[in-house]
This record gives sequence, C-alpha cells and structure tokens, in this order.
Amino acid sequence: MKIIIIGGSIGGLCAGIALLERGFDVEIYERSAKGLKDRGAGLVIQPDMMEYLIEAGVSTREVFGVLAAQRQVLDDNGNPSLIYPNDTVFTSWNYLWKQLRSAFPSSRYHQGYELAGIRDEHKQVWAMFKNGETIQADLLIGADGVSSVVREYLFPGIHPRYAGYIAYRGLIPESELSDEEIAFFSDKFSIYPYANSHLLCYTIPGPEGELEVGKRLLNWVWFQNKSLAALQEILTDKDGRQHEFSIPAGYLSEENLSELRARAAKELPEILRKRVSQTKNPFVQAIMDMEVPKMFQGNVAILGDAAYLVRPHTASGSAKAYRDAITLAMAIQDTDNLQSSLKIWNDQQIGHARALAIHGRQLALRSQLGK
Repeated sequence: MKIIIIGGSIGGLCAGIALLERGFDVEIYERSAKGLKDRGAGLVIQPDMMEYLIEAGVSTREVFGVLAAQRQVLDDNGNPSLIYPNDTVFTSWNYLWKQLRSAFPSSRYHQGYELAGIRDEHKQVWAMFKNGETIQADLLIGADGVSSVVREYLFPGIHPRYAGYIAYRGLIPESELSDEEIAFFSDKFSIYPYANSHLLCYTIPGPEGELEVGKRLLNWVWFQNKSLAALQEILTDKDGRQHEFSIPAGYLSEENLSELRARAAKELPEILRKRVSQTKNPFVQAIMDMEVPKMFQGNVAILGDAAYLVRPHTASGSAKAYRDAITLAMAIQDTDNLQSSLKIWNDQQIGHARALAIHGRQLALRSQLGK
C-alpha cells in the first residue's frame, strides 16, 4: 500500500516510522523547505510513548530526557509546602523531533512540499502541491498540525476556538543559574498555584540534548487568563505582524514583555519572579480547543493536532499524536478492507481524544483558567 503523510513533525514522523516497520511504502511531505522551526518548548514523555520509541530503536532510556523524581508545590514565599514522589520524564520538542527525524530515512522525507489540494476518488487519492507536483497514493494521512490543510479539505469551517487563556513560556540555560538555584529546581517538577493561574517549572535537555547538570535548560510555563481583545494585542509581534496561535521566541513586543515582567514582580515569589525577568526571549501560546466529527473520510485520515486539540494540562499533546499514529499503523496492517479498518481506528481514537479533551477542561477549571 502506498501512503503519503502530510506534515513532518512529531505525529507525522511517528506514523512514518510505524508504517515503515509494517512494510508499507510511505513518504513524508513537509511544507518547510529549510527544516522545522526551533520550537524549544518542554514536554512530558508519557511512559507508553517512551517504551515504544525505545523498542523501535529511536532512542535509549539513558538519553531520553530528564527525570523529575519529585514534585514540589511552592507557597507564596517560594518555599516547598508539599513534596511527594514523581516519575515524570521531561524532554523538549526539539530533542524529540531530532531523534525521530534521525530514525526516518532521509530519502523518504521531502521538504518544500506545501499542500495545495486533494483529490480523492474511489480507492486512490492525489495530493497536489504548490511546487507543481502531484503524488498519487492509496491513503493520505494529514499530520499537518493545528492549521491543517487536510482537515480543511475534510471538514471546511472547523477551526480552533480560543479557550480564554494563554501560556507564557521561557527557557533558561542552567549556566545562568546559581548552584543553589540549580539544586532547587533540578530533577523536580515545581508548581506554584494561586488564584486564577499557576506557574510550573521543570528541567529539560540542553539545546543539543545535553543531560549533564549545568548544561540543561530550565523550562517554565505560566498560565494567564486573557480576554479575546488582550489576546489579539499579545499576538501582535514586535514588528506589528499579527499571529494566529503563538508568538515565537524573540518576537514578543516590548510592551507585552514589560507587562509580563511587571506582573511577575507583583504576583510571583522571588525565585520565580527572577526566572521570568532573566528569560531573554519568552514566547506565547494561545490555548485552543478543537475537535472533528471523525478522523477519516474516504482515503484520507488526520491525526494529532490536525484532528483534536487537548489542553496542555493533560501533558498528552505529543502522546496523543503518537498514539493516533501507532494505532493507525496497527489498524491497517494486513487489512483487506481499508475503510473498515479506518472506521475501527477512528472510533477508538475519537473516544480517547474526547476523554482527554474533557479531562483537560476539568483541570483548567480547577485552576480557574479559561471560560
């Protein structure tokens, strides 16, 4: 079976690796011509995803990420008021993507292919790209993220909806922290909860995957309620350009950067206030909700953020994309009825995504975040 995947991010690469393992003829088409943008953000590796990628030879347990053996809840003075065991492994989007990309054949990963249209007829599907090429396949998989062109083809008019709050994020090299500060955060998941917000910190691998103490990065995430009008202002970057869902590092306007630091000085304990003020290039993510009625139609399927968005509190965004990809490969393995297999996969993954979405909204409400 010939399969083409639109999107070469984490979900697309997981699907490509799993499908190749099962003997499918699979190619990935990524719209970026120069490689994916450095996203930098930290993320949680769920145990099942970690075990699969170790078994598949993508990574080894020793270099997968940074284990946080404890969780500490901070009080208004920045002191731990509660400490209990934790076994979360943290990594970064960049580090995970680089490992996945190295595990997928370069000859099957094509850059500079921006999807322009899809034609789906009977048992064949065609992808038309803006560079003029048209590729034929038996199955097309959309793993092209929150702004998915494949989703727009399947379900015109379904778009992400603002959830009423944002996440400011920042990365600080451990080399810029004192030994005492490194020890305070090292190998811990730290959270400061307070009215209508919370801020969390954890350590992730360094820019090139460094795991040694002193060479890693401290990742912080600060959730804040914002009106739609305030969101539009925040998503206007320092050059006056309007962004749809996020502001990348280095592009936050001076006005919004000043407001962020002023709010930190007013609301955060000193050990966290210093982290925000010393972050050179914080970035912003608008929290969105989105769901589709189904994850396939004809010979076209979608997965990951192209199909469902779940709140970051679930720590399941990348894991959901991975599970969508792996279960799809398993569902169509040895099938003689693609449509029937896709329906079984769809029913399973839609149920899982809906449960995650509900759980994420519940977690946000507990923190008084969003609508």
